[in-house]
Amino acid sequence: MFYLRLTLGLLAFVVASVYGVAIALLRRDKSRVASDYAHVLARLQQPPLGIRTTVTGEHNLHDHRPCIFVGNHQSILDVPILGQVFAPGSVVIAKKELRKIPFFGWLYAVTGNILIDRADNTSAVGRLKEAEEALTERRVAVWIFPEGTRGSETGRMLPFKKGAFYMGIATGAPLVPVVVSPLKPGLDIGARRLRPTHVEVRVLDPIPTAGLTEDDLPALMRETRRRMAAALAEMSAARGLPVHADDTEVESEAA
Repeated sequence: MFYLRLTLGLLAFVVASVYGVAIALLRRDKSRVASDYAHVLARLQQPPLGIRTTVTGEHNLHDHRPCIFVGNHQSILDVPILGQVFAPGSVVIAKKELRKIPFFGWLYAVTGNILIDRADNTSAVGRLKEAEEALTERRVAVWIFPEGTRGSETGRMLPFKKGAFYMGIATGAPLVPVVVSPLKPGLDIGARRLRPTHVEVRVLDPIPTAGLTEDDLPALMRETRRRMAAALAEMSAARGLPVHADDTEVESEAA
């Protein structure tokens, strides 16, 4: 069943991506291309992969623009899950390796998203400045995953990097935490498991940054992480999964 679900999920990805390429080529106004593609991707991929997603706090996706969405990152399956809540007027900051994915990488680049090289800190900081301009000039919402890479332990987040929080302080845009409930053990590609799983996406209330300075950075990071960790712990407990005390400190890199 795993390989059947995976194959159908990949076919859904191809179909959705062909649709995405078509609308990107045909539309003059590309402002909705990314969100339309993301929604089709979620609609087509979730059922064969066994994913059923519900969203709480959905109003926070729209009520605080421009803003910075900060999310936890668990798996490549985050893409069809978060595609369901990816609203028009949004861009994503992610690693440059996404550019290599057929269809997806091209669509990612041409729809205004921002790819950074985490191995080159100078370049990454420059691209974060580009994201700040997108917030202040284009008035878009920016998605960023402060862990920087996928976490490996169910219900526990990796240390946060500082880029999203510097960006919030520099622009005054509020931070809106987005927490996806634990995907494992039901959804675990590495372990060859794709079992029908209910996934909850919680969009938490915004955290203001207006008037903050760099001196407030550690407190802003702690508060954001505290809220996200509390939501993740609550969702883990509801699924009978281990609840981890969150005592992880942040890393020093900006991106």
